[in-house]
Amino acid sequence: MGELIQQGVSGSLIGVAIFYLLSSLLVKQWVRIDIYQLLLFMAVAFLVAIVCEVGLGKLYYLVMGKPLWQYHVWPIHDGYTSALNFIIWPVYGFYQYCFHHVLTRKNLHLRPYWLMGLVSGLDGPILEILANGFFLLFYQTFYFYYLPEDMRHFTSIQVVPLYMIMGVILTVVLKQLRERPPSWLYPIVFYSAGAAFIFIG
Repeated sequence: MGELIQQGVSGSLIGVAIFYLLSSLLVKQWVRIDIYQLLLFMAVAFLVAIVCEVGLGKLYYLVMGKPLWQYHVWPIHDGYTSALNFIIWPVYGFYQYCFHHVLTRKNLHLRPYWLMGLVSGLDGPILEILANGFFLLFYQTFYFYYLPEDMRHFTSIQVVPLYMIMGVILTVVLKQLRERPPSWLYPIVFYSAGAAFIFIG
């Protein structure tokens, strides 16, 4: 277990560094971190992503008669997710925080707001390729394995609509929470719920 957590932490730290440096480069100054907003993004992304991952994965199985992906590292919930995602998915929230910061600084806004969630259909598969590439390079295993061969099992074009659905849900939930007065209860509850979902897996 310790080795698995080390793998997750190492990959997450590299991801955080890349996202932060890239977003700082795009806005031409260091991104200033609002701790509350960052933790809110990370906690909400964790819960929404891990629940959607399992739910949409099972829905795909019901429709197509076979799974779209299977996790190879610490699989839970019939292989639709990984217990290591208590580290990995919050990093996706960090990415979303940086992405939102860049759009705000560039004064780029999509209307209606939930359309921003559709972008996840494009960036999600790219991030999956990077994640699997990292695990293959350093640990000689796929983190998750896509059964279709269209993207060499790193990801699949078929996952794009699933990422779009998850992205819209994440965008709507974050918008509602960010419009409310700040409360540390929100990130605590969302992260705890995600951890509980992993525990019952």
